[in-house]
Amino acid sequence: MYYKAMDSAVIFPIAFLATCSIAIILKTRHGPVIEAEPPPSRPARPGGFSLAILGAAVVACLLLLLSPAASRADIYQWKDNQGTMHFTDDETTIPAKYRKNSSRLIREAPSVISPEKASPSPGMKQDPLPGSARDGLSAGEEAAQEAAREEELASLVEQQKAKIAAKEEHIRAVDAKRSLAVNPLRNRIVDQADMDLDDKYKDELPGDKERLREFESSLESIK
Repeated sequence: MYYKAMDSAVIFPIAFLATCSIAIILKTRHGPVIEAEPPPSRPARPGGFSLAILGAAVVACLLLLLSPAASRADIYQWKDNQGTMHFTDDETTIPAKYRKNSSRLIREAPSVISPEKASPSPGMKQDPLPGSARDGLSAGEEAAQEAAREEELASLVEQQKAKIAAKEEHIRAVDAKRSLAVNPLRNRIVDQADMDLDDKYKDELPGDKERLREFESSLESIK
């Protein structure tokens, strides 16, 4: 995968973590400093940070660093001055001079239907609403619920098809550039970011196609 620059939200916790770790090592190695007893006229000064407080700070930093980042679902494309088309799932990696002319191929909203719920049991038509949800609904309300669910599934199918098409287009573009038969005279060097994205999409496509089949099966079951 291509590497992204670390922003301040990651750099500051790492710096703080390093500082806390050094403080713990020094405090553990040299032991607490014994101060002379203050004169009676001056109140005793409270001790410094305890190891427990420093340890808690280190744990908090680790939790911050290890917390999963929100995954990007959009796919962007942009063309450089040589006419080469590039694809990425992170808009910040597009060079600034090309960013305004980039286009978003798909925008994938979080699905409210999990694959488990979207897939009906073999040989059985999926009930669009559970019995408890149908109680008290008029025929018109029930029909509206079924129509809304069908529309939602149709939207998921189209989004999944668009995602698969965009990934396959990127794979074809990279393969064509590296192909001696298709591209015998031009430079066949492919950007590392495009190669990383090519490998990523090849790994993801089988799962994407499986989810598409599940959505299509669920949509077909309620028509």
